[in-house]
Parts: sequence; structure tokens; C-alpha cells
Amino acid sequence: MTAAAVWILAGVRTPFARAGTALRRLGAVELGALALDGLLARHDFDPLRLDEVVLGNCAQPAEAANVARVAALRAGIPERVPAVTVNRNCGSGMEAVAVAAERIRSGRARWVLAGGMESMSQAPLLFPPAGAAWLDRLARTRGPWHRAAAALRFRPAMLRPRSALLDSLRDPVSGLSMGETAERLARAFALPRRRQDDYALLSHRRAVAAAERLREEIVAVFPPPACEAMVTDSGPRPEATLEQLARSRPRFDGRDGTVTAGNSCQISDGAVALLVGDEAAAREWPLPPLGRLRAWAT
Repeated sequence: MTAAAVWILAGVRTPFARAGTALRRLGAVELGALALDGLLARHDFDPLRLDEVVLGNCAQPAEAANVARVAALRAGIPERVPAVTVNRNCGSGMEAVAVAAERIRSGRARWVLAGGMESMSQAPLLFPPAGAAWLDRLARTRGPWHRAAAALRFRPAMLRPRSALLDSLRDPVSGLSMGETAERLARAFALPRRRQDDYALLSHRRAVAAAERLREEIVAVFPPPACEAMVTDSGPRPEATLEQLARSRPRFDGRDGTVTAGNSCQISDGAVALLVGDEAAAREWPLPPLGRLRAWAT
């Protein structure tokens, strides 16, 4: 039996900004809601027609355990429309589209909003378990003398933070970070530094050349505190040169490394939303679909 067709009918995204810069005050919920609301508003689509919302997210904010659900509600999507968050690390957004396609192929949905959002800027700081135990013990202790004795057990190392972002970029099984993995791949496939820099420069030039085209898919964001419109990505550098990239020092292997900040992907904040539909939805949609999803693999 031929599998039912799945169509990507429309899509928008926020600008992508380097972590810690323009979008640092907007969390994953806010970024996801902006993308969802931007798509619905741009196409005047009634959210009551949606069967589900599926969004990918890796950093999973503690204040919004099912961040897709919270983002959907913030975007004005009715409560009766279910929403689910999926996580496949850097493939979470693509996994969300695959899940939407499976819903449609099984006949359980006709219209699904899919995509992903990430706020790397707001990845939390983590404290050692000993610090948490000390704070818990202090909170449970009664009486001034007992509390003073518990407080005196404090050691500075108990509150020494570590970045959840750095932890998430390191695989707990192999012990390698993404940058260290890139170094191994460069050696395994004999990719010299110059070839990596050449490709990085080409990537910047292509992104800069396509800026006007890319702006068509971007919904404006007005990040605080200035609340000025942001409509372009902050990553592509029109002034980048091969000489500048060559001056970047290796970040993950100081002796023989070839992977640098210049030829690596930046850590970014942003969100994207796609409207995915079945064959009947595609016929009903007033614009040409962006594409058809034929197959996927993991």
C-alpha cells in the first residue's frame, strides 16, 4: 500500500542569534510562541483546525517541562489542541517533522504544526549534589543553634556551578564534546584545516548572498530591552576573510587541532514553525507547498 502523502505547506522562523546576544532574554517558550504565532498570523490560519503541535527542544527548560504545550498556549492555540515535545539532540526539529508525518500517515491528523526552538542563552547553571544536600539540610533544621551548626558545614565547593550547556554538548558515554568529535572526524577523513576554513568562508558568503531570500521566511522579533525590530540572522559575517579564519586558534586540541571558532557552527537562539498537512490539506492550501516529505531515517 502506498503511504499517504505528507506536505510541508508553510514555514516561518525567528532570526537566529548567537547565544548571549540579541535574543538572550527570550526563553524557549517565548521563541517557540513567536514562531507559531507568526505562522498562524502570516497565513490567517484558524488554530482550531489544528490536530496537534509537535516541537523539538533539547535544553528542556525546567519551568516548562512540556515546552511545546506552553509555547502553543502562549501563541493562542486553543487548549483542546494537544502538544508534545520531542528531543533527539541536534535533530529534535527534524524529529518533530517526522512525528507530524507519522501522525498524518496513520490518519490521526490532517494539520500539524511542527518545528523546534532553543534558547542556548538560558541554559542553567548546575550546582553539585553536595550543595543541594546542604541547602536542604539547612532548610529542615530548626532552632538558631542547630541552624548555625548546619550553616558552618558549608564549603565553597558546594556551590561551585557548572554550565548545563557545556554538559549537554558532551556525550556522557564517549566523554567527548561535539568539538572533540569534530577533531576526530577531521583526522579520520583527512580534512585539513585549510579545507575546513574554505568551507566555512563559502558558508558565510552563501548566507550573506541569500540574506534577502532568507528574510522572507523570518518573522520580526522585538527583543528586550531595546525592543527594536530584529529581522536578520546575526551569524553570517559579510566581512569574513580566509585570512581572518586562518588566525583563529584551535579550540579543542591545542597541539594538533584544526577545529576553531571560525570554522565551527555558533551556539544559537531561535525557533521555527512548519505547517504540515495531508494530501487533502495540500489541495485546499492556497499557495504552492514548500515540499513533500517522502521518507526519513534515523
